[in-house]
Amino acid sequence: MAPFTSNIQDYGSERTCEFRCPHSAIRKLVPSRHSNPFATCWTRPGAIQYVFPPEQCAEQMVQSLADQDWRGEIVGPHGSGKSTLLATLLPHLNAAGRDVRLISLHDRQRRLPRGWINRALVGGVSDTDTGLGSQAVIGVRDASHRNGACRTILIIDGYEQLSRWRRWSVRFRCRRAGAGLLVTSHAHIGLPTLFCTSPDLSLVERLVEILAQRGSSTVRENDIVASHACHGSNVREILFDLYDLHERRMRAQRTLAACGT
Repeated sequence: MAPFTSNIQDYGSERTCEFRCPHSAIRKLVPSRHSNPFATCWTRPGAIQYVFPPEQCAEQMVQSLADQDWRGEIVGPHGSGKSTLLATLLPHLNAAGRDVRLISLHDRQRRLPRGWINRALVGGVSDTDTGLGSQAVIGVRDASHRNGACRTILIIDGYEQLSRWRRWSVRFRCRRAGAGLLVTSHAHIGLPTLFCTSPDLSLVERLVEILAQRGSSTVRENDIVASHACHGSNVREILFDLYDLHERRMRAQRTLAACGT
């Protein structure tokens, strides 16, 4: 029997794999990002809501931030959902009357873009600065003062990457302007703690249940338990694991189906 051959190609962030069966004219394209509930198009920040513990919600968190004079830090390990939590809070911050200015820092980005904080404190930051996409910042407004009070809140995702001096400078300038400051960090960096992201197994199971509603999933409960045991609170790696597992099983099913025709 002639073996199966495959042609793997990358299109942007999506990978397609075309299998050819020598005994069939069927040509399958797998995977489709829409058929895998764990694809990044469904799991990236802004595409899915943060799954809160039972006793908390976004409105309560925004109220806690207001009680802290709009200053706070979201702390958690890599991949634990800090950026997703920010994206979930944005419309609620806007509903509370805040003018949001958000930026996401990438690995080893030790300083803010030139002039960003000046533009942020006077208005006019575009969604291209945020890294979370235009849909996540629909509520951002241009005016930074209303009724004589500053309603601007700066949000810096990955704040710990800035040098100590630059972190101090950001805090000082926000305080001087009367603006709020909300940041994410892997460790505590001196602002009032708003929330610590540390997803346990039950929260990950709830997240998988929500994602699985987008389509059929081959992932079983023991798969989730095994991946959580391996990666702990790193939900990003858990979802990568489940994506690969789902693809392997679907690929095997489609290969068998192609052989049977």
